[in-house]
Amino acid sequence: MWAPLPVRSKVPPSPDERRGAVERLLAWASANGARWDGIDFVVDENGSARGVATRSLAVGESILTLPRALMIIDDELDDSATGPLALGAELHPRDVLATWLPLEAEEVASPWRAYLEALPVQLGGLPMFHDADDLAQLDGTAAHVLAADTQRDIFDTYGRLPLELRARLSLADFAWGRGIVMSRAFHAPGTFEHRVALLPLVDIFNHRREDTAWSYSPYDGNLVVRTERAIEAGDEVCFSYGNRSNSHLLVHFGFTLADNTANEASLLFEQPPSSPLRVRIGGIVDERFTRALSLARLHACDRVERDRILAGLTAPTTIPFLGGANEEAALDILATVARRARAELDAHPSRVSQRAWDQTCVLVRDGERAILDQLVELATTARGYARCTPAERRAAVAAIPTDAIGAQRMLRRYLSAFEPES
Repeated sequence: MWAPLPVRSKVPPSPDERRGAVERLLAWASANGARWDGIDFVVDENGSARGVATRSLAVGESILTLPRALMIIDDELDDSATGPLALGAELHPRDVLATWLPLEAEEVASPWRAYLEALPVQLGGLPMFHDADDLAQLDGTAAHVLAADTQRDIFDTYGRLPLELRARLSLADFAWGRGIVMSRAFHAPGTFEHRVALLPLVDIFNHRREDTAWSYSPYDGNLVVRTERAIEAGDEVCFSYGNRSNSHLLVHFGFTLADNTANEASLLFEQPPSSPLRVRIGGIVDERFTRALSLARLHACDRVERDRILAGLTAPTTIPFLGGANEEAALDILATVARRARAELDAHPSRVSQRAWDQTCVLVRDGERAILDQLVELATTARGYARCTPAERRAAVAAIPTDAIGAQRMLRRYLSAFEPES
């Protein structure tokens, strides 16, 4: 049974109050070595902050420099008032920061006070804070699975916190901290370990790909954001959150994109040998597709053949091209699983209304439906090549335009990458 996570009782600031908080944040960042040129950070009439170009920006310009001293990194909090308490709990890096954030926000002398006061006090746009009726609008989607897993993990993690921590930290505050980390944290620059960092100022930028890119120098400890394209004065300047599906964007950041080329859907393999196993798959032939097709190939084999294949592999999620009847059967299974996921989507249509949440759910569902339809088309078409010769495969690849999109692009990659040895 879905139970939404509690929302903090703190009252969100007015746009003017948020504007004042961002101004204090900028003054603090500047005083501690941050530098920016050609951009400014502004707050609109709704209280939302964003980056804006103050002049024409050319490709490759350095627009923001953030010193490491301003980064909040999960294993570098010993000098803060609440760092030792959070670090002593032996938590996952993201949960260290999720615990640290609300506790440190209460410390008057915190060196990060200006940053903490500029953070949103509530995160109601994230699905984990919506009620069961709202979440039901995502039934059958990968977003529903992600949101449920996230919500469950937050409940479970909070329950495992030491009593000392829970005495000082409510579930609502911990959930807020996790929401901040989910929506604003990055992999810590300059480390190969799985460390998590909050990057003041950088996290004000909204998402758009190909506006900017960042680099980090371990010699001076500076993270530098540079332009990737020319940007006109007055235009918004954005930062890429990654090539993410609408399901991921909604669950982690609380928004979706109308024309998202990175959408993915959720497939559930119910038969042996891995019952049940859910995987996510997008509209391109990548590691997600490889894993899904490998599972289908395992399901297509009899037990003797499956044991033979697995015995010769170190990575059971990368099963090679089977050829012939077995490959046809694998593609049939993949198409069947995709059709079943499509039927699940259709069985739970979202509400059609002017409410922003309902429109978001429709967008998520439509994007996943398109991926599943493309996957069925690909599997059905590829089946016809399971018994062809290498020469026939090469001819088929040559006949597909290199700029093909959708199922044809996937077919071209499938025929090129998933084939028997010549």
